[in-house]
Amino acid sequence: MMYLSAYDLLTIHGALLHEFGGMPGVTEAGFGRLEVAVAAPQQSMFGEDLFPDLPSKAAALAHAIMRNHPFSDGNKRVALVALDVMLTINGAALRATSDEAYALAMAAACGIEREEMVAWVRSHTTV
Repeated sequence: MMYLSAYDLLTIHGALLHEFGGMPGVTEAGFGRLEVAVAAPQQSMFGEDLFPDLPSKAAALAHAIMRNHPFSDGNKRVALVALDVMLTINGAALRATSDEAYALAMAAACGIEREEMVAWVRSHTTV
């Protein structure tokens, strides 16, 4: 399993800001929040992965970015791209329209639970 690093997320953030604009930078607590997001898909409990498959791991990463807001701007955009990249580098594909991805991002902004995001990612992923 390949995971994204904090550097990867910072690179994605920079590329998205360059392409679409927005406020650069990480929030005051952002670097810690970024590390929490990076660690989310790799969490385990009692020696068992908390997120056992690729869709749940990718969803955990995206959910942590959306909920923890490590960046000053663009958190939902970074989360969606990170979700897609994590799936892609591990041999899967996100199958969602722009409208579906936007709806997911807005649901996350309104407090979607991680389990709901996992279900959404599973239903929109082709392995």
